[in-house]
Amino acid sequence: MKILIIRRDNIGDLILTTPLIACIAQVYGTKVDVLVNTYNQSIMDNNPHIGRVHLYSKLHHRKPGQWASGVILRRLKTCIALRLARYDVAIIAREKWDKRPLQWAKLSGARRVIAIGSDAPAAITDLVPKPAERCHIVQLLAQLAKPIGVYKEPGPLELYITAEEIRSMKARLSVSENVPVYGLQISARKPMQRWQAEKFVEMADRLNKREKCHILLFWAPGKTSNKEHPGDDDKAQQIINALQDSFITPVATKNLRELMSAMSLCDQILTSDGGALHVAAGAGVPTVAMFGNSDALFWGPWGVPNETVEAPERNVGLLSVDEVYSRFIALRLRVVSQSQA
Repeated sequence: MKILIIRRDNIGDLILTTPLIACIAQVYGTKVDVLVNTYNQSIMDNNPHIGRVHLYSKLHHRKPGQWASGVILRRLKTCIALRLARYDVAIIAREKWDKRPLQWAKLSGARRVIAIGSDAPAAITDLVPKPAERCHIVQLLAQLAKPIGVYKEPGPLELYITAEEIRSMKARLSVSENVPVYGLQISARKPMQRWQAEKFVEMADRLNKREKCHILLFWAPGKTSNKEHPGDDDKAQQIINALQDSFITPVATKNLRELMSAMSLCDQILTSDGGALHVAAGAGVPTVAMFGNSDALFWGPWGVPNETVEAPERNVGLLSVDEVYSRFIALRLRVVSQSQA
């Protein structure tokens, strides 16, 4: 059976789909093809469960100097490649069916199209209803395999980082050997998910006073004024300037593979909800996640020891350092205790 999984969304969305991919590949003893966007395609690198990777290019993801006509030409090539692959099944890997991925499913010519939701067009041959009880998105996506006779409890998120990538990043960052390495990820796309720079400064200072540690500082690169890909260079510099100490190392990542390998070096990470949260969990790192106006049960860290800190008034900016610090230390103590058991 030839299976195509369509997941042309954001970084975290694709990472959260990896347990579904692994489950189908393992049960059928085959590789699963995927349709993803060019921005996050490197998430699939080295994944043994992945066969062919079809690429979808978003116009706003095109590189400097790349013409819109070139992006459209690539889409046409992808359409042809999908049709020629002759898929038996196309799975729309979203929490609810959507007309855009459905268009790609129809273009593939797959005999069966599987999706979650209700009131769907006839093109969706296998409609999976949403469970009555609330669940994590990974558990919801696992339901998509049921129509092809596959279901088991989903495993952890899967990112395949090479030993060479880890060695190279470890050398670049001069990561300490004999002290804990903590990651602070300071960026969040949604305003209600953002924690202030001065709170990250106090958090870092408290952690280092509690025990000598090495802190890696992560952020979305770029200027806040960049409309297409706003970044937090200024916020990161504010934190670096305030601490001015050798225990913190700024990690200016140029691509997803660098972010993955750098996060894998951490013993524990603090982040707001967003793509980086799922990179951390995919790298197997215990994670403290701050949640504002998003569903912590649905989007929380999956498959790793974690603490989810839900903010008052659904605004991460209202979380105190005391609250976040206490939850961070509680998780650290739990992880250390389990490792020594």
